Amino acid sequence: MPEMTLANSGGPKGDEDRFQYDYSTVRNGGLIFAGLAFIVGLMIILGKRLRCGGKKKRRQINEDEL
Repeated sequence: MPEMTLANSGGPKGDEDRFQYDYSTVRNGGLIFAGLAFIVGLMIILGKRLRCGGKKKRRQINEDEL
């Protein structure tokens, strides 16, 4: 029976690495995503369409409605 080692089976120590990380592309993509998420977050917080907090208009209640 032939012995199979990681080097012969195409593992991490093999002669050919079929997959290599492209760290610069991953880093640039992450920075672009983080920048867009930050800008969208600021637009939501500072936008006047979404009023999550702040002054809420209260409806006046008449005595007849109670």
